[in-house]
Amino acid sequence: MQGAHERWIQWWCAPWEWAHPDWRSRLAERHGLTLPDCDALLGSHRTLFFEHVGIAPSQPPEPVSQLMQWLALETSQQGQALALAERICLGGAAASVVDAAVLAHEPWCRAVAKALRPGAWLHPDAVDGRLLLGAWAGESCWSRLRLQWPPGALGAQFPEMPSNKLQTLWQSIFWRLATP
Repeated sequence: MQGAHERWIQWWCAPWEWAHPDWRSRLAERHGLTLPDCDALLGSHRTLFFEHVGIAPSQPPEPVSQLMQWLALETSQQGQALALAERICLGGAAASVVDAAVLAHEPWCRAVAKALRPGAWLHPDAVDGRLLLGAWAGESCWSRLRLQWPPGALGAQFPEMPSNKLQTLWQSIFWRLATP
């Protein structure tokens, strides 16, 4: 079992291992390779992937504790966290299809929204929970974090928003997901 520090290093240094499969597929197609050949090539030519996705290779920084909480979530929990963020910040304008798990948290979402008052600080372009996540995680981590979703799903940039509000938003969401 990997420890948190090892998981952070793996996440930072080998993003193709957890990135959305379409990133590798595009890389393989671009170089006329099969996926298995592309995977084998990435084992020895890591910079190929970094160049393909527009990331400058670098040594991993010290783990970012707030992002470690996100990385520790299961995929389904990450989806729920994004849905909760959208529900809190966008209210009824959030996704047209809201699953029962998110609706069960509706009173809590309204209470958090009342406390945070996102209408006063939310950037008008932030209509996707992933952009709220990116603004919270910061630019240095966003270049890798955005690889979780298909190419073209999100831009390389995210709107500026108050870090204290985003910190409160995401810590509230992590607390809610950890509370039965």
